[in-house]
Amino acid sequence: MLSICETQCITKPNASASTESVLKLLLSLVVLSGLIAMGFFHIGAWMVLPFAGLELVLVVLAFVVVLRHRGDYEKITFVENHVEIEQSVLGKIKLARFQCYWTRVTLREGEDGKTSLWIGSHNEEVEFGRDTMDNVQREQVASHLKRMLLKTK
Repeated sequence: MLSICETQCITKPNASASTESVLKLLLSLVVLSGLIAMGFFHIGAWMVLPFAGLELVLVVLAFVVVLRHRGDYEKITFVENHVEIEQSVLGKIKLARFQCYWTRVTLREGEDGKTSLWIGSHNEEVEFGRDTMDNVQREQVASHLKRMLLKTK
């Protein structure tokens, strides 16, 4: 999710599933996988049980990781003659502040074709929107930030 306005840009991961819906999905997977594994167990293929259990543990761990990161966000705020970048990952907040006059906005293309958006000045840079935006959104944000920086100079 991306929100752009005149003084602030906020990006968050797409948290479309509620905790309740994830729990319902996991419960249905446990029941379905358990029934299938028990069917195989009853015909003598007992080795299916540990693999079904391992599969379910890995699926649960994947959902736990996703749910833990649902509160993450990145925010750019224009305050007077400064650009403030606030990044929150797992509740840990990292702040960076740059003077507008010296701030550079750079798009870099990686080997995989994915662009990255960098904001910084004086040999200090912060990557913005790495996991929450696609290439087109990064280009739009970079263009918007460059326009905002020109207005403040």
